[in-house]
Amino acid sequence: MISFASPTSDSTDCSIIGAGVIGLSIARRLAAAGLSVAVYDRSSPGQEASYAAGGMLCPRLEFQKESKLSEMGEISLQLYPDYARELEEETGLCVDLRLNGVLNPLSCDASTTEINAAEVNGARLVDGETIRGLEPGIAPEITRALYYEEEGSLDSRALIEALETACRRLGVTIREKCEVRDVLVEKDRVSGVRTLSGDFSSPIVINSAGSWASEIGGVERIEIRPIKGQMLLLDCGKNEKEIPRHTIYAHSVYLVPRADGRLIVGTTVEDKGFDKEIEQEAVEGLHQGAAGLFPFLAEMPVLEAWAGLRPLGAQDIPTIGPLSPEGYYAAVGHYRNGILLTPLTQELLAREILSED
Repeated sequence: MISFASPTSDSTDCSIIGAGVIGLSIARRLAAAGLSVAVYDRSSPGQEASYAAGGMLCPRLEFQKESKLSEMGEISLQLYPDYARELEEETGLCVDLRLNGVLNPLSCDASTTEINAAEVNGARLVDGETIRGLEPGIAPEITRALYYEEEGSLDSRALIEALETACRRLGVTIREKCEVRDVLVEKDRVSGVRTLSGDFSSPIVINSAGSWASEIGGVERIEIRPIKGQMLLLDCGKNEKEIPRHTIYAHSVYLVPRADGRLIVGTTVEDKGFDKEIEQEAVEGLHQGAAGLFPFLAEMPVLEAWAGLRPLGAQDIPTIGPLSPEGYYAAVGHYRNGILLTPLTQELLAREILSED
């Protein structure tokens, strides 16, 4: 068990690299357990992959049954109601968690094998009448869908705001525009971080730097590469009868409704390094894909378009736990699943650090 010293202005029990939802959630959990925590971010809290995320919570739809990711996703999804409720009670902010189901429209050539596999994984096959009862505005040619009744979404940007608020109330130091370049090591154990603003001491360092995790020096390298995803936000106005009520997950596009009448439309998957340029062709393609599912969306204005970088690791599952040297931990490589796996990631890492059962 690590013994913690009294913190000073440049010394804390724990330094966390990266203020996305993963880093902030871990910071909140450790601070609530009594540790002094500082979070360092090269930009501002939650402004990279977390800000860009659609916020889907769909482990049964996305992962093969009985895979490790499926197991992790299921556990994290089960943690979400309590996690969101506690966070909302702490901060008075709503994260818009809605587990009212996800619809996966089927193409006309969807195979029986595909449908059977989805049903084994928790889906229910529904017909056109049922679909239109759930979604009156959906395109009439959609006559079959898989309905994952216990999945859903939350507002990832609202989650960022709530986590940052909770962290600050717990006394977490958040150092914005303070890029960490190296982890400091003395006598084969972590002693702090070196930033562009100076050195800071701590016996624990957690790398949750997302797509930039590989750039942290001084310790065991973590292989992460960024995968670009372009997305857009539509203003659905007062189309209350037609606007999607559930998350819609189709082959080429997904739709995630927000409580204020806006709609997230995603996403592309591009291996282009750290390029975050927004391309008009991609925006138009996503808009057309959305209109193919809900025709009225063709006339809805694009409020915002953006590109985010998903951190893809060398393995299928994220790296969560201790690395070398002693005192160095990682919570990286969540790829498309950072929002979904946030509650589980904080618990796994907190229990490891705090030596909880």
